[in-house]
Parts: sequence; structure tokens; C-alpha cells
Amino acid sequence: MTTSATPGDSSAFLDSGAATVERPDAPPAQRPRPASGGPSYGGGRGGPKPKFSISTFKSLGDSNYRWFFISLLGHFAAMNTQMFIRGYLVFQMTGSYAMLGVISLANAIPGLLFSLVGGVIADNVKSKKRVVEMAQATNVVNVAVIAALIATQNLAVWHLIVAAVVQGAVMSLMMPSRQVLTSDVVGFDRLMNALALNNAAMNVTRMGMPALGGLVFGFVNSGSGIQGGEWIYGMMCAAYFISFAAMIPVKAPDRAPSTTARTLRSSLADLGMGFAYIKRDKTVLMLLGVNFVIVMGSMPYLQLLPGFVDEVLHAKAGGLGFLMSIQGIGSLVGSLVIASLPSRNRGRMLMLSSMLLAASLIFFSASGWFWVTAGVLVVVGVGQAGRMSLSQVLVQTYSEDEYRGRVQSIYMMEMSLVNVGTFFVGLLANAVGPQWAIGSTSIAMLVFVIAIWFMVPKMRNLA
Repeated sequence: MTTSATPGDSSAFLDSGAATVERPDAPPAQRPRPASGGPSYGGGRGGPKPKFSISTFKSLGDSNYRWFFISLLGHFAAMNTQMFIRGYLVFQMTGSYAMLGVISLANAIPGLLFSLVGGVIADNVKSKKRVVEMAQATNVVNVAVIAALIATQNLAVWHLIVAAVVQGAVMSLMMPSRQVLTSDVVGFDRLMNALALNNAAMNVTRMGMPALGGLVFGFVNSGSGIQGGEWIYGMMCAAYFISFAAMIPVKAPDRAPSTTARTLRSSLADLGMGFAYIKRDKTVLMLLGVNFVIVMGSMPYLQLLPGFVDEVLHAKAGGLGFLMSIQGIGSLVGSLVIASLPSRNRGRMLMLSSMLLAASLIFFSASGWFWVTAGVLVVVGVGQAGRMSLSQVLVQTYSEDEYRGRVQSIYMMEMSLVNVGTFFVGLLANAVGPQWAIGSTSIAMLVFVIAIWFMVPKMRNLA
């Protein structure tokens, strides 16, 4: 969150055609096939041809992907609005960095519990599209409840914690299916382009929604406190509904129904096979391990930003929304650049993007001036977009078809572990201040990436 996410709340953050993708160190990957007797969706042989040929946006030439893209826009609009408002409300209600960490922890726990289950679902469910639709309907209800609690002046911090748990569970069960659904919709020859456009969708909304949320909140909020927050949650509810509705016309091949009933034992066996595959495939293991450390160092700043803006930069909701949006400009530029690049030297680009991200976060932690911070966050956005897009496409490209869903679930589980780490960074920020807490994690990340560059050349040489 997306996606992202998506970023978890980050992003996301974490989510093409005629030719197959070849792994440099393995036999050619098999192109996914539709269910028996079904059509071929997404621009493969016999599939629809793109209506325009601008390479950056070529996946959008497929009307099927355009509906999928609109659904992503709705999801990311809600997610990026929530990244602004939930942290702001928590800090206004408690004044505690540790409580910001608790919210991240609440979001992370279901991720740890359900991410692997989401991977099994993605690899075995007949319709991944239906999984996404059910998840978005649940999101609509979740944010509508919070809007009602604010409007009736009954909101307590524990309500936000419960909502974070629900969102974490929904994201964990949905994201592996949605990530794999991308390749089902567009095919593998446009996968890098589509994943970069997916991240661009996240960054377009990151560029606009926090600033819009800040403006609306500033207009409806009479002073300090959380009054008017129901309007922001109402916006999120509408965005999630758009995401749900736009997924309905998306066409994707269904998996052929299983001839045997799924049991708990067989599902656990599937999980075990996924871990065994990752242990056996050293390239995938390396990608997941390196990505985990990079994300651990680069994501906590986003969860601590509401307190950083309030106590270090002395700004309010409008300033927080503006800074989140200005970072989205850099992220959008980074995503579009990645979407335009050829599918080679991606390991090198991932390492360079991560170095840029770490260095810019060090400058961010040292800044106490609003406009300097705004400029630095543009660079942070560029580095973050490169890291997200390239790590996603490399993990999907180097994973075998049979295990791709389970690998994606472990990729998403890493985001949940990062949120657990953010809880401890929040405790550190309470003790020494947010600048020292963010700066120390960013320095550690930069040292790690440089060490990987020189000591593990296989990583930078990934095609």
C-alpha cells in the first residue's frame, strides 16, 4: 500500500503480456495460464493490444488493467489519507511517540498472524479477485465505524487500535492475492511496468490526499483536538467504496477448482513448502533478507512524522498533510522513471535507490526547518519509490509460479515485522527524541546497503 504501503500503512506501502520472463540463473519462468477453457487476459498472445505505445504507460492501454488501476487509486487514496489522519489523531489525544508505536504494533500483529495464510489463499483460491473485493468491503465498514464514533464524540484511543488491528488483518489476507492478481491481469512482459504504475497510483494519492485531508481538517476543525475528523474518515469510506466498485468489472483467470477439499493440515503443509522453497532458492532468500533490513531502517520515520511535525517543526495538521504530499511528488517521479526503464540492471538500481533513501533520511533527521525538510522529503520519496518498485518486481520475477503467492505473503509479513520494529523506535523517540531515533536507524541502513554492495555482488548483479 498499497501497495503498499503499500506501505502496511506505508506501503504499500508493497503492489503483462506476450513474452515470458527469463531468470538469469534458472530456466525460463512459465507464463501463468488461465483456467481450462477460459480466455487469456492481459495482453498475452491473442489478448487485447494496447491502444497507445508510450512505454511509461503501456499497461494502461489494456482496459482491463485500467479498471484494476482505478481500484488501486481508490485503495491508495484511503490508505494515504489514513496515514495522515490516524497518527495525527493519536498524537493529539496522547502526545506520545510510544502510542504512535503502539498503533503500528496493532497493525503489525495480525500481519504476522495472517500474512502466510494470505499467501496460501493466493496460491489456492479459485478467484483472487473475489478476495480483493471482500477485503475492500470490510475496509468500508471499518472506517465508517470510526467516522461515526468521532461524529458522536465517543472516540477513544482503543477504538483506533482495534481499527488498526482490523485493517492489518484485512491487508494481510488481501495483499498476496492482489499482488499476484497484477500478473494475472497484465501478464509477465508488462509486469515491471504495471507494478511501477501501481506504485505511481500510490504516489499520486500520497501527493494529493494528505494535503487535501489537512486542508479539509483545518477548515472543519475549530481549534485543537479531533473535532472534524469524521469528515476525513468519510472521505476514506468513499475511496474504499470506489476501490470495491472498480474491481467488479476486472477480468482475471480463475484457478481451476481443487479436486480435494482443503484441510488445516494441507494448508500448513503448503506453508511449510513455501518456507522450504525460499530456503532452497538462494536468490529469493537473499532478496527477502536484504529488503527486510532496508525497510526496517527506512519506514519508521513515516509513523513518527505526526510527532516530528508537531514538536520539531512546530506545525499542525495542514503542515503534516503538506509534508506527506510533497514526499508523494518525489515518489511519483521515482515510480514513473522506474516504469520507463528497461528490464535490466534492476539489482543495481535497487541498491542505488536504497542508498539515496538512507542518505536523504539522515538529512531529514537533522533538519529542524520546515521548508528544508520539505525539500529533503522529495528526495526521500524518489528513493522510496525506487526501493518499493524494484524489490516487488525482483521478488515476483525470481519466484517460481507455484510459490509466488506464498513468497508474496512472506514479503508482506516483513512489513508487519517492520511495524513491530517501529514500536521500539517509538519508545526510543520518547527517550532521546525523534531526530536521534530516526537518524540512528537511517545511518545503520546506509552502512548495511554499502556493505551489501561490496560484499554480496550477486545482489547488485540481478538482471
